[in-house]
Amino acid sequence: MADYIIGLDAGTSVVKAAIFDQAGNELSRGAKSVPITNPQPHLAEENMDEVWVAATEAIREALVGSSVKAEDVKALSATGQGDGTWLVGADGRPKGPTYLWTDGRAGEIIDGWYVDGTVSKQFDISGCGPYAGTTSALLRWRQDNEPEKLEGSTNLWCKDWVEYNLTGDLSTDASDASLAGIDVRNRDWSDEVNNTWGFDERTKSVLPTIRKPTDLCGTVTKHAAGVTGLAEGTPVYKGQMDITASSLGVGVARPGDCMAVVGTAGIVTVATDSIGETIEPRDVGWMIPHGPDTWIRALGMNNCTPNLDWFLREFGEPFRNEASANNVKLFKYLDQALNDTPVGSAGVIFHGYLAPGGERAPFVKPSARGSFNGITGSHTRFHLLRAVYEGVAYGIRDCLDAIPTQVDTVRMAGGGANSAVWAQIFADVLGRRIIIPAGTEFGAKGAAIVAGVGAGIFSSYAEGADATVNIVREYEPDSRKTAIYDDFFGVYRSLRESTLSSWDALQAATRKAAASGL
Repeated sequence: MADYIIGLDAGTSVVKAAIFDQAGNELSRGAKSVPITNPQPHLAEENMDEVWVAATEAIREALVGSSVKAEDVKALSATGQGDGTWLVGADGRPKGPTYLWTDGRAGEIIDGWYVDGTVSKQFDISGCGPYAGTTSALLRWRQDNEPEKLEGSTNLWCKDWVEYNLTGDLSTDASDASLAGIDVRNRDWSDEVNNTWGFDERTKSVLPTIRKPTDLCGTVTKHAAGVTGLAEGTPVYKGQMDITASSLGVGVARPGDCMAVVGTAGIVTVATDSIGETIEPRDVGWMIPHGPDTWIRALGMNNCTPNLDWFLREFGEPFRNEASANNVKLFKYLDQALNDTPVGSAGVIFHGYLAPGGERAPFVKPSARGSFNGITGSHTRFHLLRAVYEGVAYGIRDCLDAIPTQVDTVRMAGGGANSAVWAQIFADVLGRRIIIPAGTEFGAKGAAIVAGVGAGIFSSYAEGADATVNIVREYEPDSRKTAIYDDFFGVYRSLRESTLSSWDALQAATRKAAASGL
């Protein structure tokens, strides 16, 4: 009888379940969408029951789509979107919709915390640089605006809500809790941090028990078995948040291991086994517990591939026409165009701060805005195209260089990893080896590895990653090109540092002009 593992990844808009064998092969998957509601433009919510229903349907779809019998599933673990606030009342029912990590209702609280020094005061304890959708900010908003909902309630995170419905267990793990602000070295709640956030005793009381990711949090109940197709009694292990689970799913298990997700957002994670007295860079990103003796230092850029999407939407028609005339696919044509354009884009540098909320790593600046620098009348759209590709890579390097851990190899995931030309640009800009892991469902695979360790299939995260993660492509940096990029990256950094003081003024002028109606 073979033993199989289910990894569940409850993302922001899609819940996915994947069945893996012990070699990490994905045998089947199911996926169900969850609608996000925006009662006002700055609010983002989901119906918690709809998230659970999506999880049940994804699990059932994965089981039906495979030859795996429910009784042959040895373990299950979940990962999910981080932050937000998922409030469960004393009766076990949701206290209204969840407020998601993309929600902006606590924006003024965050602005105040950065201005009055609140963030800096707690940062070396928690390693948490909060933003509007962070649990700490949203719980403080609830305390100030709807304190009655906190009475007798428990605050969970997305994966925890799904596992509560599977097992009846109300708990979280240190990775999800860390983004709310914990004593990150001891992996437990900190009165000092909670007091810094201004939590009263009622708010503190909603914080759940923190388990280890590999702890058994319960078994599948009779009711959950009926709606998912799982066998009653299937072991469920606590799991991690999506950043750490995805890191593990691409093989980040040992100190110095690194992941760069080049997708809608850009996430850089580096594993370390040491936290000094101070955490660098200051007041930004997250220090997240990972393995028993490791942490993930994570920095998240707001925009990566949308920079290219924007450029091609606004300026891509000539490229599309030329690709069509040559009877080749667009991105194959673009790859050739990139290779025919000089390294450094003949002096054009692009900063990809196109998100409405500005940038959050390796610095926090809501008013940050994108730009091209260095343009002359001799530059062409091909120089601008390559500058966008290089600019995204500069942004990833800006984050990676800010993390004080030696990194020699970067595991690249996300949509950007599909382009061999872009992967080589990353290798040359970063001056580090780039490797591309096989697969796409890295969050689910990371959850499956955690469950495998909990169930005793693997002895450690490292053993689980070694057994299940395969590399399909590798890219070595060209030292000659890296030397050129080192110079341009220095200018990239200098330009964004010198522009910091202008962004607020630009934002104010833009809002004033918009308000004038002219």
